[in-house]
Amino acid sequence: MKKLLSAVAAATILAGSAIAADVQSNAGAKIVAPLQISNVTALYFGTVAPSTSAADTVVVDAAGNKTCGAELTCLTSDHTAAQFSVSGDPERAYTIDLPSTISISNGNGGNMTVNSFAGSKASGTLSTGGTDTFDVGGTLNVAANQATGEYTGTFTVTVEYQ
Repeated sequence: MKKLLSAVAAATILAGSAIAADVQSNAGAKIVAPLQISNVTALYFGTVAPSTSAADTVVVDAAGNKTCGAELTCLTSDHTAAQFSVSGDPERAYTIDLPSTISISNGNGGNMTVNSFAGSKASGTLSTGGTDTFDVGGTLNVAANQATGEYTGTFTVTVEYQ
């Protein structure tokens, strides 16, 4: 019996050490510069006289070119596409997300929509210095007899590392 207990104890000790093993692994991470965006120039459609009978649109494209609909009179040439500056980790790719539609108002109950936002690019790559720029245009929808006033509003542009 004593021999049997010794054999069982020896087998238990051997089996326990045979199934246990240890190993170490490395852990790490790389942190990149946060992606940042700033607005350099606002999207501006200039001064427009609406039609008394029909709605129409004013388009400022991403290159800054303006097209005034036939029903409207565009009175000034001070229009601008919006420009944005991006900074972050050098030579990293990023995507650009634009809104679909926003509303701008004159503060007295008059509203217009801006839609069809279009960028000079859908994505970009930061330079070796970690910077880049892009431009954004859109379409202003002007109603017949649109209320007068200085219309303002905001829109959000989002950039994200790829």
